[in-house]
Amino acid sequence: MRNRITGLVLCICILISCSVYGAVNTAAADTSAKTTSADYGLPKNIQDGNILQCFNWKYSDIKAELKSIAEAGFTAVQTSPAQQPDTNGKWYWLYQPIGFYIGSSNLGGRNELQSLCTEAKKYGIKVIVDIVANHLTGDHGKIQSDLKDSRYWHNKGKCTNWKDRTQLTQCNIGDYADLKTEDSYVQGVVKKYLNDLKSIGVSGFRFDAAKHIATPAEGDNFFKMVKDVGLWAYGEILDSPGGKEADVLKEYTKYVSVNDCNYSGELTGGMRDKKVAANAGHWKLKGVDGAKLIYWGESHDTYSNDPNDGGWTKNLDQNIIDRSYAILACRSDAQGLYLSRPGSKNREDIYAGNKGSTHFKSKEVAAVNHFKNALVGRRESYTTGDGCDVVCRDGGAVIATANGSGGKKTVPNADGLVRAGTYTDLVSGNKFTVTSTTISGTVGSTGIAVFYNEEPAGPSAYATASTSYNTETMKVTLNFENATSGQYSIDGGEFTEFKNGQVITIGKGADYDTVTKVSVKATDGNEWSSVATFSYTKEDPNKKQKVYFDNSTYKWSKVYAYIYSGTESNAKWPGQAMTKDSATGYYVLEVPEDFSTGSIIFTETEKEESTTRYPAHKEPGLPLEGKTKIFKAGNVFEVYTPVRPTEATTQPTTEADTTAPTTEPQKNLLFGDTDLNNSVNIKDATLIQKHAALIETLTGDSLKVSDVDNNGSVNVKDATCIQKYIAKMSDYGNTGKVCN
Repeated sequence: MRNRITGLVLCICILISCSVYGAVNTAAADTSAKTTSADYGLPKNIQDGNILQCFNWKYSDIKAELKSIAEAGFTAVQTSPAQQPDTNGKWYWLYQPIGFYIGSSNLGGRNELQSLCTEAKKYGIKVIVDIVANHLTGDHGKIQSDLKDSRYWHNKGKCTNWKDRTQLTQCNIGDYADLKTEDSYVQGVVKKYLNDLKSIGVSGFRFDAAKHIATPAEGDNFFKMVKDVGLWAYGEILDSPGGKEADVLKEYTKYVSVNDCNYSGELTGGMRDKKVAANAGHWKLKGVDGAKLIYWGESHDTYSNDPNDGGWTKNLDQNIIDRSYAILACRSDAQGLYLSRPGSKNREDIYAGNKGSTHFKSKEVAAVNHFKNALVGRRESYTTGDGCDVVCRDGGAVIATANGSGGKKTVPNADGLVRAGTYTDLVSGNKFTVTSTTISGTVGSTGIAVFYNEEPAGPSAYATASTSYNTETMKVTLNFENATSGQYSIDGGEFTEFKNGQVITIGKGADYDTVTKVSVKATDGNEWSSVATFSYTKEDPNKKQKVYFDNSTYKWSKVYAYIYSGTESNAKWPGQAMTKDSATGYYVLEVPEDFSTGSIIFTETEKEESTTRYPAHKEPGLPLEGKTKIFKAGNVFEVYTPVRPTEATTQPTTEADTTAPTTEPQKNLLFGDTDLNNSVNIKDATLIQKHAALIETLTGDSLKVSDVDNNGSVNVKDATCIQKYIAKMSDYGNTGKVCN
């Protein structure tokens, strides 16, 4: 919930570089019986499809559109709260109910809601109802009589520290008293309401302000009770849940799914700024189960609130939202939520009961939903290229241009998941040609292309684990699909057979910074899959996270680092002054533990509008992601392992050396020969993509020859140069020329 109560902390991180995300498996539930309606092909389970948020719609209006909703491929519809509001009228009153029972509001009453549920079942559509359980209306005299006693309320005043879990879960949100959800009687009251909704055909719940309700690990069994009701549910977690964020999120997801508004905001903000995504997720990359995440291009809060209170998407073109949704909603695990925009942008002119936009019927939105429904349970790999965000799945791909325009595009076929052949884009009707390494075709005017083939894919194998670990050992899960058996190898050793789902342990006795490579392959008895290799780095648990700044090209007189997470920061603007590190020659600052996964802004002066800062004024900071990183020439921000610079980088000036690299690597090395095997091929491009995505780290000669455009950094542009060379669109390669 975000209304007059409190301001929304924007959850957007700067999008700074292209990335690749390795193949990830999330087994969808009950894929053997994935549809309930042969006519519309909707998944049987809410978890496997996407959700249309019919924000403020009357139940009768939703019912009238069910056929169109099914044709557009939505598995579920989400209604606004069904509880009795304090006052009928404006939308935000629905989030200030007086009790826990089905009320009569501008949306309709019990009979209308039940009628919607009954009709929805004919189409295989599930109905999700928004639940307000953290608080009730601010007028205590109006709430249901059995909850008026003070023993059912925390009575600890307003929340002032939005990072403190105790305050978040026990203090008031503005003027709205915090319900004591850990109380067994309160839980019984809410459970009775949930079961009543269940009895009339409701299939799931969305819990408003969920981060303000504690987890069972914190002594509140509220969400354990919700799980016991037996219906699918998710909780609204805006920005940060406070405390040790990833650990807190993992506790919630034992019982309910949650929003990842951080990643959602990053994608939409990137589309707005015409930038491709910096990574493939936020909470997922921090270890939260991807199958427990909800993504959205925008929410009712980001649209309906005032701009100074979190309403930052209301003035964005619908196409920006659609391109963001295309990438978010086609994922193999997380679900997409699509908002039916209200008829007005003015917060005070948005009323409950008014039907919103029907743009959800558009060809591009429907195509994304159909793609997701058709490929339930198939693996994915996320990448970027040629100014596009790309999701590849076993059977097809979704492409969204960052700048919103169409045109000819050639993007990577990430992990070779899309089988070679010719496909037809469901949005434009254009043809796309797929090879083992690339996808080429013309994206239509919407900036979105969607194509797939429902034919089952061939055998494949993959390993699942975090890409780094700081314990003595780490467990890696091995899986195969469309296969009868699999084999694995560690660090190039002999292949050994494994069972599907088998867990192996790596890292025992290994030194810190050791990279262990696990290779896997599978067979269906007729053919073997290609070998897939996954790398895992063992990190020192006592190693301090730091951030470095290479001032050799910027030549700032001072370097400040402003680090923030949510509403908290390491210091008042401009942050803390960085100091010169004698060991590396760079400016350095140790990252405070509480800001390990925060964002950072570098600046030379105390003036916020200064031109000598990055990112620019009013742009969100760069993501730290819990890693030691360095900010380098060309505004490159990447993972860094501190090393002592060569003589040239420290002499004769006090800054790092600014001498441009030569255009000819030493030792007769070939530009683009990243794996140093005396040839330039697609494997070299893949290694560069993994380096850019922080999956692997290139060093020494490998790093040197990978900078094929000679701009001082190695990124996806270099991989693209190699791909052009392989396709004979460039002649730099073995001739020793630099790719421009």
